[in-house]
Amino acid sequence: MKKDLSGFAGKLLVAFNVFIVFLLVFENKIVIPYWLQPIGRMHPMIIHFSIVILILAMFLEFFRFKSEFNTQDLYHRFASNLLLVGVLSAAITVIMGIFLSREEGYSGVTLQWHKWSGVSIVLVSSVIYWSRNAEWYKPRVARSGAILTFFCLLLAGHYGATLSHGENYLLEPVLSQFKRTVPIEEALVFDDVVQPIFQEKCISCHNSSKLKGNLMLTNAKSVLKGGKTGKLYIPGKPELSLLLQRIHLPQGEKKHMPPKNEVQLSEDEAAILLY
Repeated sequence: MKKDLSGFAGKLLVAFNVFIVFLLVFENKIVIPYWLQPIGRMHPMIIHFSIVILILAMFLEFFRFKSEFNTQDLYHRFASNLLLVGVLSAAITVIMGIFLSREEGYSGVTLQWHKWSGVSIVLVSSVIYWSRNAEWYKPRVARSGAILTFFCLLLAGHYGATLSHGENYLLEPVLSQFKRTVPIEEALVFDDVVQPIFQEKCISCHNSSKLKGNLMLTNAKSVLKGGKTGKLYIPGKPELSLLLQRIHLPQGEKKHMPPKNEVQLSEDEAAILLY
């Protein structure tokens, strides 16, 4: 990377860090205007780019003091430039993530873990970039910083997946094999029949960390409570029940549930919810 461009990118990194601190300090007072919301929604799209770049950069940083690389100027320049690109992309991703989190439906402990682990990635990797040519920056420091960044990436990725797909998404195929099959005569209508449908098709958007429409479907009490637009069920009046209205809308309709880009309910599942 040319010296002038590298210098500008370094100053941009400082500006991004300052802006992130500003967003965190005044987060509860910030309202994201509609024309900025598409930028926030790009967060899931570009996050994988910054992850890949940072993983490769930290891999190079971990081994930079090995004797076979220590005297190679090309290796050090490439590692430095790659790290700078990775940190800048991570900072942009965090800013987009904060914008996205200010939209309705995002809250809870999982969101906080995802946010702060993401901020930690930017902070740790920025310190590594700014310090990597200092006299005190020795092999042990470089390796510790790389490992810490890897750890933060794992945390942020885990909690991000939980926000997107719901609790236990990673291990659900394994854990489901150990669940006891409930005999039909012992089955509880909600716990054993209805809740598994919500768990598979709805929980990713309606859980304690991601409350789309202020609606949570993790237990019977929250289902009965309903959401921002009212109660889901009206006993004896299926035509007035909001849930049944939404699942039977044409898939092209904005209010159809589940959203058209998600796995849809089967006819049997829709019949169970009607029952």
